Order: sequence, then C-alpha cells, then structure tokens
Amino acid sequence: MKTHSYSKFFILIFFFLVSLVSCTEEDLKGSKFDDEQELSKLKSEIQKISDQVVCDNAADWKIVPIGAKACGGASSFIAYSIKIDTVEFLKKVDNYNNKQKAFNVKWGIASDCAVIVGPKSITCENGKPKLNY
Repeated sequence: MKTHSYSKFFILIFFFLVSLVSCTEEDLKGSKFDDEQELSKLKSEIQKISDQVVCDNAADWKIVPIGAKACGGASSFIAYSIKIDTVEFLKKVDNYNNKQKAFNVKWGIASDCAVIVGPKSITCENGKPKLNY
C-alpha cells in the first residue's frame, strides 16, 4: 500500500516539474524582433477570439490576466465570453503568458514592478466588453 502511495507522489512531482519547465527561453528561438513578433501575433489571436462575440450580457463574460511583467504578475487583463471554447482560449492565454515570461528572461527585460489591480466588473458598451476598475 505504501509503495502505491509513493508512486502517486512521484508521478505528481514529475508532472509538477514538467509544468515548471514547460516554457523556457528555448521556446523563443529567434532574434528579439522575431520573438516580439511571435508574442504580438499570439496576443492578436487571443484578442480576435475575444472580439468574436458581441457583448450583450455582462454575466456571459469573465476576466483573465494576460501578459507577464518582468517582476511578476500580469501586465493587463482581457475579457472573454463563456460562449467560446473557454478551455482552448485559456490554454492560448496561458501559452502567451509563459512565452512572455520566457521573453523577459531571455532578453533581460525590466519592468516597473507596479502591481496591476484587476478589474472589479465587466459591462457591455456598444457590443464590446468594458473592464471596470
């Protein structure tokens, strides 16, 4: 019985360690310009997915942190509709966040280290979600 418990423990540790190193500097293989272009393209894709749904009911929208400041924490927030494939959307946001962290390390990016306060709510204005701080 103890052997079975140890096996589960080591499997959990293994997956935890894999998740820590899942996105490294090697994931960004180009020049600084190329890496910036890759991040910009990915963020545009994320924004496009968010923009594909008309905001007519704020209750159908959620907020997720996006980007990574060099000192830690999100660089901004984005609203997304629960009417999209939220699992795939959040995977894409997580991928972007990890690549942003790797970019910061690879290129020695510094930031102001200010904590960004998240939005308190979402309202719909002219068919688009508005984050209220």
